[in-house]
Amino acid sequence: LHLVVILVAMSTSLVRVDAASPLSVPDHDKARIVVMTDIGGDPDDRQSLVRFLLHACDFEVEGLCTGFGWGHYEKTRPDLIREAIEAYGEVLPSLRKHRHDYPSKETLLGLVKDGHNGDAHKVGPGMDSEASDWIIRCVDDEDKRSVWFAIWGGPRELAQAIWKVQTTRSPEQLAAFKKKIRVHSVADQDKTAKWVKQNHPDVFWIFSERVYQGFYAEGDQTLVSPEWIERHVRGPLKRVYPADAHKKAGVKEGDTPSFLYLLPNGLSDPEQPEQGNWGGRFVRSGRGHEYVPAQDLLKGRPDLLYTIHRWRPAYQNAFQARWDWCGLPFDQVNHEPAACCNGDKSLRVLHLPATPGKEVRLSAGGSSDPDGDQLRYHWWIYQEAGTSWAAPRIAGATEPDALVAIPQEASGRTIHVILEITDTGKPPLTAYRRVVLEVSGEPVPASSSAVEQES
Repeated sequence: LHLVVILVAMSTSLVRVDAASPLSVPDHDKARIVVMTDIGGDPDDRQSLVRFLLHACDFEVEGLCTGFGWGHYEKTRPDLIREAIEAYGEVLPSLRKHRHDYPSKETLLGLVKDGHNGDAHKVGPGMDSEASDWIIRCVDDEDKRSVWFAIWGGPRELAQAIWKVQTTRSPEQLAAFKKKIRVHSVADQDKTAKWVKQNHPDVFWIFSERVYQGFYAEGDQTLVSPEWIERHVRGPLKRVYPADAHKKAGVKEGDTPSFLYLLPNGLSDPEQPEQGNWGGRFVRSGRGHEYVPAQDLLKGRPDLLYTIHRWRPAYQNAFQARWDWCGLPFDQVNHEPAACCNGDKSLRVLHLPATPGKEVRLSAGGSSDPDGDQLRYHWWIYQEAGTSWAAPRIAGATEPDALVAIPQEASGRTIHVILEITDTGKPPLTAYRRVVLEVSGEPVPASSSAVEQES
């Protein structure tokens, strides 16, 4: 890809809309997710688990599995997951005042599955576990949608599940099983990741190497400081949210991008890692179906971690609001707005045709806010996610309606337009839509004067 950054000022135009209560996300917009954690090692897994529970209404949670990871090969700790769920149960009545689709405490406790307490780097006969057998059951479910595995430690339990299916079923059945698997792995923390990639390169695998550090490193450090925790983390869940993570005081949560990547907020299609979202942006590695971190431009230079920390104000404001939901009624806290684009109120990515030298009209009319807050509009080009090196212009970038001027040089390429709608509540919360403009014609080579960077 050719990378160019265009920055557009945030709108000051405002619109008043009606309020509603309580809220939910349609089930078809929720990802089926199995969390695989080496909790009991780094304290930041406990931090990530609390955030995951506060976002549990945004997913179809299918499993909470224990395992091992870096420097943690002694004993799995399902008790720590259960402890966090018990604390979640104490605030659940309050959370359901804001989103009625939060799962029950009993449902989540039933999804805790223990991994193999033994060699963390091997798969094979006699190595099955409660977790690996549960993974097979999840993937075998008649639901045709993919199952996402957010892997915070090592993938041994998933690898064992694949091994068992490989040895007990036909090649066709194995292929059908693997076709439903989607992996977002934070650093591939045991040797079984290599085994899967070598023996089953067709498994969809996002390898989040180092980019996860963008969740807490660089960027605005006041949003991940110990002081931020002191100001906003409260109530029963505070007991299970360590204020001091491994080698990092304050918010660390290195595993959190694995599930923020799947949030149904309208920013991307998780099946297209090149698009980028709160969990990072990824491109094909050239090895099987593996994706590796891409780079976005920060002040004109490629920056790996920026693909995550560019979104930090938004994802930390969302986190702050969820903490508020733990103890306050609906009318005293903020909730996310709903973004509408060209009359479409879904969360899907829109694909629209475009012509070189012409304009495309985009409208956020019909967007709303459940609290009746005013809305600010921001249309901008996510240049790194597209294939056009030429810089489009946006007229009305801070208004509900915008015009995107398609350069002649964008012929045969794609342009990604992001709509951000941010309310005026406290904290301000943001909803998104993405429009992929598919420009007609044959691709035009980049000129020598174009500001570009291969990704």
